[in-house]
Amino acid sequence: MPKNHDRDDAEIQIANDGPSIAVIGCGYWGTKHIRVACDVRGARMAMAVDPRPDRLEYISSQYPSVAVSRDISAVLNSPSIDAVILATPVETHFELARAVLQAGKHVLVEKPLAMKSTECRELNVIAEQRKRVLMVGHTFEYHPAVTVMRQMIQSGSLGELYYIDSRRLNLGLYRHDANVLWDLAPHDLSIIYYLLEEKAQKIGAWGCSHVLPSVEDVVYAKLGFKSGPTAHVHVSWLDPVKVRQITIVGSDAMLVFDDVQPSEKVRVYQKRFRPQIDGDSYADFQSAYHHGDVHIPAISSTEPLKLEILDFVNAIVTGERPRADGLHGLRVVEGLEAASACLRRKQQRRTISKDQPGFRRQNVSVGGPEIAVT
Repeated sequence: MPKNHDRDDAEIQIANDGPSIAVIGCGYWGTKHIRVACDVRGARMAMAVDPRPDRLEYISSQYPSVAVSRDISAVLNSPSIDAVILATPVETHFELARAVLQAGKHVLVEKPLAMKSTECRELNVIAEQRKRVLMVGHTFEYHPAVTVMRQMIQSGSLGELYYIDSRRLNLGLYRHDANVLWDLAPHDLSIIYYLLEEKAQKIGAWGCSHVLPSVEDVVYAKLGFKSGPTAHVHVSWLDPVKVRQITIVGSDAMLVFDDVQPSEKVRVYQKRFRPQIDGDSYADFQSAYHHGDVHIPAISSTEPLKLEILDFVNAIVTGERPRADGLHGLRVVEGLEAASACLRRKQQRRTISKDQPGFRRQNVSVGGPEIAVT
């Protein structure tokens, strides 16, 4: 498919005669997709599939025009369905997405794209061969606040970028099919990669399992990038306060994105520190702090999920590559794999010997980003 040109969210438009869409999986995210797809002009929300009768009864009561079925083949074998949104458990993503693509339909897969980078690569190959859109639900790449943050970085208004710190914390919900890294960190990795326009070269991770054995509910990760900045990610299912916050620190200004706030989600602080050295020794070092104004940029209130589905439909209609395409899904899964490898190695070392020194460094290649085990 042709490469997509970078464009503002306001430019994401679709033709009048768009595709018919089916949603497989009518849980929390599936229901959201159905609601938004029903309101998208130029596309038709045609069918919802879920094995649970109670979920289908709910969909029928809320959206009478949407056909329902417990059988996935009703979608795969229907010539009237052009595109599918997958909102199913993570371990089903690969098999279902492959079946959808092989049935000749476009597919948007909720994050993460799959559980293995090899599976992501296979999905990308099939999509390319069959000339179908493969997209991943990296919703925050469509968040108007993240768009503003990216524009500020690209314009240089923050100066030289030092580091990004991302925190995604709350109490629960525990999952049986993934740890907190695979549940929450895809959002943070996709945002950071989108902001910096590159993937990490080095990834280190540390985590703990407090409630369920071998299921990390708190994870810290550090990412290193070729362009210079570092990024830190903290995700937790075991925190008393819901936190959705990203801090970006540059040489000229600092920015905080707080998605929990109902308004004024982004604040830019004209704060910086530039040391002055008059001489050849540390004795000549002088601190130079600057405390300026706080700027609150105007942020569009458009729902990110709507922009995501609009981009999906636009890609189907025009042949343009969507913003959060299958390659974006691949690089995030590569990052998750690298961080997971660090967690497993640390777990093995703790099992072998509890007296092993706490600080040890080695680099290990796993076919993705370089792993920094610290």
